[in-house]
Amino acid sequence: MEINWRSEQGKRTRDNPDCAGVGVRADAVLCLLLDGSTSGPTSGDLARQIIRDIVDWYVANDEAATVECLSAQLRRTHRSLSWRFPRDSASYVLVHMPNTGTALVLHAGDCLLGSREENGAVHWFTKPHTLANPIGDVPFDEIARSPALNRLTRSFRAREFIPGEVNKITAESGKSFVAATDGFWAELSAGEQAMFLQGDDVAIAAEGDDRSALQIGCLNEPGTKIQFVKDAATNLYIKRS
Repeated sequence: MEINWRSEQGKRTRDNPDCAGVGVRADAVLCLLLDGSTSGPTSGDLARQIIRDIVDWYVANDEAATVECLSAQLRRTHRSLSWRFPRDSASYVLVHMPNTGTALVLHAGDCLLGSREENGAVHWFTKPHTLANPIGDVPFDEIARSPALNRLTRSFRAREFIPGEVNKITAESGKSFVAATDGFWAELSAGEQAMFLQGDDVAIAAEGDDRSALQIGCLNEPGTKIQFVKDAATNLYIKRS
């Protein structure tokens, strides 16, 4: 498996609340991407602590990573952190990717997962939980333009635990997946997304949001290789069992 991380700070906040985590077992990888809410004073700290707690738990035991198991750990993490971060929240997408077989995806908020096509475009197969698309199948370009985009209907928030939406995908050799924050999928065009993923410079708008993407490539070879842009290293947490 090959994992690539790139994260750039936007111009709306003093620090970048986007962060990612990777837990590596011999037969699987757990990937997380979180985006701390700008409405909370320490949501970036909350997001980073969630990642550390989940990744540390994952690599410290060999329990099968089922939907029930992952959801239970998210609930335990919520219970332990809610009192420390009473005004904070974060969107997340969690991907448990075995070397072969079915991968599990849990997400809440506006962090999404998609597959990268041969032409470089990303096909999103999760939808954000926002008031821009509370019901029905709203096109992504309409969601991105909506003033209700940042009003989330589901997230990791202190006042209550809301289970993540569950999806399953097939992990096959040659496939590449992308987990991304809303600064990536809502603010960049398809062409700019492809440029960002291949490492090219993409100008940040005057009021541009932080933008981050975690690429997960399924390779027909053993081991897990992790790469990242140097400036994004502080927002990436890696641990191996």
